[in-house]
Amino acid sequence: MLEARAAIRGLRPPVLDDLGLAGGLASLARSIPQIDLEVELDDTRLPEHIELALYRIAQECLQNVVKHANAKTARLCFSVDGGTARLEIADDGIGFNTSEQPLGGDEMGGYGLLSMAERAELVGGQLHIRSRAGSGTTVTATIPLTTR
Repeated sequence: MLEARAAIRGLRPPVLDDLGLAGGLASLARSIPQIDLEVELDDTRLPEHIELALYRIAQECLQNVVKHANAKTARLCFSVDGGTARLEIADDGIGFNTSEQPLGGDEMGGYGLLSMAERAELVGGQLHIRSRAGSGTTVTATIPLTTR
């Protein structure tokens, strides 16, 4: 686990050091002009490895919204409540049947859902995906902030 955390720290975007997770997510949101993106961000600072995991999950998720969802609007929310950090990204796109899209990738080599789930698990959290064809998608990462 220590080796994994060290490797993750080496891949940390400078925006997280400069602006924290909230600033990094806001910057990420501004880089997605294709959709109307509502942003609600808590400015609580978290341990570096958790900020990085949540940033990368948001990055992958927003790329999926742009590339696959055909969404007009989306919402990016980050909050810290008690001992849990929560990142939620919801879109009004075409959605998909979650039973037909396993986390293990598809015939086109897509492993984005799997990588988001693995990032959440690496920091002790979980990733939940709610979607239905024609009804958009909501991706929620929850990370406990208790000391291990």
